[in-house]
Amino acid sequence: MPKIRPARRSDLERVRHICIETADERLKSTPEKARITALLFADYYILHESHNCFVLEDEGEVVGYILCCTDVKKMCRHYTGDIFKQVASLSPLWGVACLFIPVKYVLYQKKYPAHLHIDILEGWQSSGYGSKLMEQLLAHLKSQGVRGVCLSCGAKNIKAVNFYTKYGFERILCAFGGLLMGRRP
Repeated sequence: MPKIRPARRSDLERVRHICIETADERLKSTPEKARITALLFADYYILHESHNCFVLEDEGEVVGYILCCTDVKKMCRHYTGDIFKQVASLSPLWGVACLFIPVKYVLYQKKYPAHLHIDILEGWQSSGYGSKLMEQLLAHLKSQGVRGVCLSCGAKNIKAVNFYTKYGFERILCAFGGLLMGRRP
């Protein structure tokens, strides 16, 4: 029976795998793009904010996660420092893009100081585990006194938008095919 537990740094390789496996095909079409995807959307959270992250584990293997950042300024320092250097060494163009990823969160950090990413491998989707991960994280954020959380997803990803709406997330911004959604307690 799958269970949810706090994330650990030792979960990094599995979280990277899930991040890449569930990513859009364009973000994993080459080994360099797959590595960049993991650097941008998994590494920071597990290495620097694992205390705000939870994993779904089945028979000792991580099969899903919900990653959360509650310190956007700290995240920006890593994205413009360590992560930028690693990404730029793989792709200068993606290196520049990496500098802009945290901007959407910085713009709304007063109202939504936290943000999240959630991914579950296909065999465990549509079984209620996404809801359990979301409920676990939202309870954790409430216990920490976090006053708002946001996320981004594809504007055309109706399944995801409906899932987030169910948890009280509202549209904040829609641009370039992406949607920023936020939730306050």
